[in-house]
Amino acid sequence: MASVAATARTRAMTLVPPLALITDTTQAGALLVAAFAGSLVVAALLWRWFSVRMSRDRWIRPNYRGQPIVAVSGLVVLIAGSVAVAITAAVIISLPAGEIQWAVFVPGQSVESARSPDSATIAGGIAALVLLGGFGWLGYRDDTRGTPDGHNAPSGFAGHFRQSLRQRAFTTGLQKALGGFVVAAVAVQVALWSDPGEAGDNARTGSGDWFRALLHVLGLGSDPDAMWSLTTLGRGAVIVALAANLMNLLDRAPGRATKAAGAWWLVWIAPAALLASGSFRPFDLGPDTADWAVWSAAAVGASAGLLRSELAEQHMQGDTGVNPLGALLGMATVVAYSAAVEWVVLAILAVLNLASERWSFSRIIDAVPPLRWLDRLGSPYRN
Repeated sequence: MASVAATARTRAMTLVPPLALITDTTQAGALLVAAFAGSLVVAALLWRWFSVRMSRDRWIRPNYRGQPIVAVSGLVVLIAGSVAVAITAAVIISLPAGEIQWAVFVPGQSVESARSPDSATIAGGIAALVLLGGFGWLGYRDDTRGTPDGHNAPSGFAGHFRQSLRQRAFTTGLQKALGGFVVAAVAVQVALWSDPGEAGDNARTGSGDWFRALLHVLGLGSDPDAMWSLTTLGRGAVIVALAANLMNLLDRAPGRATKAAGAWWLVWIAPAALLASGSFRPFDLGPDTADWAVWSAAAVGASAGLLRSELAEQHMQGDTGVNPLGALLGMATVVAYSAAVEWVVLAILAVLNLASERWSFSRIIDAVPPLRWLDRLGSPYRN
């Protein structure tokens, strides 16, 4: 089946450019810079306006030094990021070639789709907003209704499950863990709806196929090819959920999650977008790579807009901000790369999440001089 999907991908590449809307590297680069810089400026200005208004008792928590500060400044990231996603989606749709029709390929056959790149961008933009809103809301609930001392809260999935068992309650931490997977699955399904086929053997098989695959698993259907879609959906949802949780695990020191997210985007997402939108493509990339690189740039930019004040320990983003940030980076990875790369990314994320159950990331970072320097860069209280 992999060879069939790869052939389908080759045929799709022949008929339609990988990016029907963003087909020029300069255009893609300009959008990436605009999304990052625009959301950075908006977030910085919003924080200046919101900082006093957010100084309410229910939003104040002690930081790692025990100093009371605003613990949900991630709300600013949600607002700035959502505005940037909406604006950039509108800009992408307004670019030329918006009427080109995708050719959708499924294993063993090809079908012409009525779905244009415009609707692809709309679906992707909706998925990005679902991630921002869904993970942001779950994170906000945990920040405001969870453990009062956030830095002594349970860490990792196992920690949340143990706390839930001890308290014999469906804690906000467990709600965030399980709800995050549901939000991720919904967003992946929306983003990959009738996708014309991702890189290599990562072919998408349409919006309804996952349901037919589920019926097949339960013995109520006879469509084994639809299993391809269910695997894609599950793999993507797990990557998004693990990426969101990884940012949460890194959020144990001022600015650490933002720096990690920036590194992820610069090394893994931005180069893929520039390659996908240019004529030189050394490997297959998904057709919506640049779109999601722009939207993840908006989230990283919004987080970077708060970096200076966060390093000064005026506030912390909390799960409200870092969880959606990780989710968008995870989704950008899912959309850009092939199934083989996704499996590798999933394995790495799983190892890091599981490792956090046993080892402290803070101790590991402090033990490695270059990481320690980067982690404390710009922080007046940690040098």
